[in-house]
Amino acid sequence: MICYGISGNAFLDYHQFGETTSRRCVHHLVTGLVSCPALAEVYLRIPTKADSINVTTMHKNAHKMPGMLGSLDVTKVYWKNCPTALKGQFQGREKHASIALEAVVDHNLWFWHASFGFPGTLNDINIWERSSLLESMLNGTHEQIDHPFTLDDKPFKKLYYLVDGIYPSLSRFLGTETDPTTRLDGSFKIEQEAARKDVERGFGG
Repeated sequence: MICYGISGNAFLDYHQFGETTSRRCVHHLVTGLVSCPALAEVYLRIPTKADSINVTTMHKNAHKMPGMLGSLDVTKVYWKNCPTALKGQFQGREKHASIALEAVVDHNLWFWHASFGFPGTLNDINIWERSSLLESMLNGTHEQIDHPFTLDDKPFKKLYYLVDGIYPSLSRFLGTETDPTTRLDGSFKIEQEAARKDVERGFGG
């Protein structure tokens, strides 16, 4: 049900239990995953300063980009069984209902930030304005994982994310050159877009 989005009564013939039992099993599974300390302490936590040092070191070696925490993007998941009452809220320009996922993914496809459940009618900017990552930047908690790094022999303190052109110009965002006019700008555009493939691979693209 979770992997393929099928209904609960699809298991009636094969597993010999009905839709109510199927839903109850999924509920117990998800509750157990979230409440299990062994899993939560590893997979359901915010990054620490040690994590950020390891991630930025990896990106420096892999992409030649010191200070890079990961790539930020949004994908939309098709909601086949969306109730009719909710289609107006979740059905955007794709002509079908969808749920949006905002995530930060590193080169090893580790999700360091994930916010799921936004209506498909929202674009990347609308989702960013509701993001818990933005909240952490505003309340100062994001600064706890910052550490100094150098770029072209210049010292910097704020770590950054790779984003596409739709995101606002922030000190923590490193966007692409939409219209490169020099050879250096063109080279940077190629390298930045190549590094952002991490998040597309994380989404399964």
